[in-house]
Amino acid sequence: MYEFIDIDRYEAQESYYDFIESSNQNLTNGIKTLKDMIKKDPDFFDLYITLSERYYAKRKPVEAYEIIKKGYGRAMKLIINKGRFPDKLRWFIENRHIIRMIFNYAMLMWESNNKDEALSIFAQLLASNPNDNIGARYAIVALLEGMGSMGEYERKFASKDGYLDGIKVEKWFEKVVKKYPSELGWWFEIDDSY
Repeated sequence: MYEFIDIDRYEAQESYYDFIESSNQNLTNGIKTLKDMIKKDPDFFDLYITLSERYYAKRKPVEAYEIIKKGYGRAMKLIINKGRFPDKLRWFIENRHIIRMIFNYAMLMWESNNKDEALSIFAQLLASNPNDNIGARYAIVALLEGMGSMGEYERKFASKDGYLDGIKVEKWFEKVVKKYPSELGWWFEIDDSY
């Protein structure tokens, strides 16, 4: 059994949260700051995700795509051991930035119509963390149900205030997941003490 737990990236996390909380960053300065922060710790992946969001806000989708792709490549290089994805990649504070990076890349593949790749990545995330703190099981079913993107999924289950309605999502999931026993039947049979 191969379990991955990242090192403590306390310094990078603190700098990142300070950056997020600062309100004096315009998009251009924010992009430069994020790039500088990536140079200091290129394996703290929340930086890549936020940088991608900044690129999208500046209407630079190619740059946004490329930074997610780069972050995913680095994340996979970090966690793959002898060609193997971790059996366990749990939602520990040390791993959350990695899980978010992998999830964001899968969403990008979904959005880019690379649905088989997206489905495979979501399945790896779920298998390595059956507690599924990130919600990979919902993405898997949404993909299998033919939704075109995570954005479509989020719009379908948005509450009146624009947030995801968790109760609505869970009711939908419980109803439709039964159609996919070969993809998710195992998930209902696992031991909760994972």
